[in-house]
Order: sequence, then structure tokens, then C-alpha cells
Amino acid sequence: MAEEKVETGMKLWLIEPVADAGDQMWQDRPIWAEIVVAAPNPAFARLAAEQRALSPDWTPVGNESPSRRSGLNDEQLYHVRALPPERRASFPATARDGEVLLMRQLRPARRS
Repeated sequence: MAEEKVETGMKLWLIEPVADAGDQMWQDRPIWAEIVVAAPNPAFARLAAEQRALSPDWTPVGNESPSRRSGLNDEQLYHVRALPPERRASFPATARDGEVLLMRQLRPARRS
């Protein structure tokens, strides 16, 4: 009989940028070098990271778009993959669903 692998804890996902930092698709957003999220799947990892990346102090000024997107849901800007096993030991085994365990910024938003 084949052995079944029993997974303990929540699955961890690594979100990394794929577009060049100078690409216009960033639209003046901050760029995250890496984000590690505990979530059942990549879509929920993106949603949790998006929620955490947005500033709670954001206030619309003037005639700007009410959209508050960080770009983390854009597949042309970020890819999501399972956290490599060799990095798993760096994070708690009991992470909660939707918990963002690491957010390392590559470049802050550029404001003129």
C-alpha cells in the first residue's frame, strides 16, 4: 500500500514580481520583492496580500480613480508559486489562513 503524505499546517505561497522594475505597467505602484502568504490556494494568497499591501490611510484626492489596486492580482506583474520546501522552516507551521508572513519591498511608490 502506498504511503499517503499528510500535510500539516496551511500551504504557503510565494508572490514575486515578474515585470521589470522600470516597466510602465507598474503605474507608480510600490513593487514588492517577495511576499509569503498562508492560504489554501494562489488566488486567496493574492487577495490576502492585496488587502495587506493597501494603506488604511488612503484618501481619494480630487478627480482620481477610486480604484485602490496594489497590482498583486495582476498576473503580468506578479507570479504566485508554492513556497520552496527549503524555505518552509523559516516560517511557523501553524500559520492562519490569509496570514501574510513576509512582505519585503523592492521599491516604494514613486510620487512626483
